[in-house]
Amino acid sequence: MIKKFFVFVIVLSIFVIPAFVFAISTTSSYSSYSNYSEEELIALIAKLQKQLEEVRKNQIQCVLADVDLSIGDGEGDVLKENVKSLQNFLKEKGYFAYSATGYFGKLTRTALMNFQKDNGLEQTGELNSSLREKIKNLKCKKNYISYKTEYKKVVDKEIVSTGEVKSISLIGDGKLVKWSTSGYSKSGYKIVWSKNTGPIYPTRDGDKYIYLSEPGAYTTNLDAFNGSGVYFVRVCEYLGGSCGVYSNEIKVSL
Repeated sequence: MIKKFFVFVIVLSIFVIPAFVFAISTTSSYSSYSNYSEEELIALIAKLQKQLEEVRKNQIQCVLADVDLSIGDGEGDVLKENVKSLQNFLKEKGYFAYSATGYFGKLTRTALMNFQKDNGLEQTGELNSSLREKIKNLKCKKNYISYKTEYKKVVDKEIVSTGEVKSISLIGDGKLVKWSTSGYSKSGYKIVWSKNTGPIYPTRDGDKYIYLSEPGAYTTNLDAFNGSGVYFVRVCEYLGGSCGVYSNEIKVSL
């Protein structure tokens, strides 16, 4: 009888107890919510709804300043803050993984094209009116309008004639170039120069530019970025992403 009892205990320890432990562990692997009472689940749902409301409360309409941007913008000009706003917007949306520099370079252009692609827009790599309208339909954590630039635009419109540029006359002496304008370029000027004739903005290979954002700008210095020699120079009315009226072309020795 004692021998049978020990056999029973051994069998129990080998088969029954492990099976019992497995059953307990399997049950505990289910979602912990299955152990909640109805009142506890209702309380949890209410808590989650409150958290969701807080998230929504801290989101606003995504808006960027009414300024067109393209590659090359923001290099030491008034558009720098606008480019920073665009970069921070793209960073929030997961398209730009870098600190906002305020310069619209290749990384910003690629990020913008990826955003356009994912949102069914033409992949221009430029910020324009249609893209800004698309952005307005999204939610953001902060307002990305650059009020400083917007304010400056309003002031410019109020105190300066907004007559369009009719002509630009350019002269040069060595590295110093000067120009006079018939009309008003509200976004300033691009000065482009190259060892190749017909320098243009956006630039080609071998061209370089300087951007002066002030409508009253009339002079700047050039450098021999491609070695000493003769350079061809033009100044253009900047329209935001492209040029309008160009000046005459001159040659300077640098």
